[in-house]
Amino acid sequence: MSSRATTAPTIEPGLIKLCVPSGWFDLMTEGDDREATRARCAELIRLTYPHTPADRREEFTDVLMFRYDHLFASGVLMNGVVTAPLPDTNAQAIWEIYAGIVAVPPGPPELDLGALLSRVFDDAFAESMSYIEQFTTDMGLGIGFMTQLPYDVPASWVADAPPDLRTGLAGVLSCPPEGGLGLLVMGTCLNPDQVQDLAGLVAVIAGHSVFVTPGS
Repeated sequence: MSSRATTAPTIEPGLIKLCVPSGWFDLMTEGDDREATRARCAELIRLTYPHTPADRREEFTDVLMFRYDHLFASGVLMNGVVTAPLPDTNAQAIWEIYAGIVAVPPGPPELDLGALLSRVFDDAFAESMSYIEQFTTDMGLGIGFMTQLPYDVPASWVADAPPDLRTGLAGVLSCPPEGGLGLLVMGTCLNPDQVQDLAGLVAVIAGHSVFVTPGS
C-alpha cells in the first residue's frame, strides 16, 4: 500500500452534479462569502442545540467557521453536517461529510486497491485503513474504506474524556476506470460504532455523483 504516482492529471475547471439527500445543509454553499457562511453555521448550531446558552452556541459557530476556513482553503466543494437520530437505533448521529475533486492517475492493468488509494492519500493515512472495498459507481469505479481512529483530545479535556477515545472515518473515491478526474467523499462520526452507517451515506453520495458537460 505504499506505491505512489510521480505524475497525475491536471484538474481543469468543470461542473459536477452532486447526489446528496433532500434538505442537505451544505456549509460551503455561500462560497467565499464569510458573513453569509457564518449565518448559515449559526443557524445549524441553533437548530442542533436549541437549549444551549447563546454564548456557548457562538463558540460552536466559531469552531465551524474555523473548519470552514480550512476546508475552503483546501479546495473542498461540499461540507455537510448530519445531526439526526438514526432510524434503526434512534441513536443521535453527529457526522461531518465533505467532498472534493482529485486527480486520479491511470490504474494498473491488475488494479491494486491499496496502491490506488495511497496515490490519493498520504502513506501514513493509507496504513490506518482497516477495510477497503471496490464497487461500481455512476462514474465507473468506486473504492471505499472505513476505519476507527484514535482521537487525541486537548490536555484540558483528558480528565473528562473516556479512555481509548476513537472516531469513525469513511471515504469513497469515485472515478472513471481509466483515471482522470475523481470525486473524493469523506465522512467522520464522533461515535465510532456508527461508521458503517456513515460509510453507507458516503457511498451513496460518491456513487451517484457525476461530472457533467456545461450546458447539458
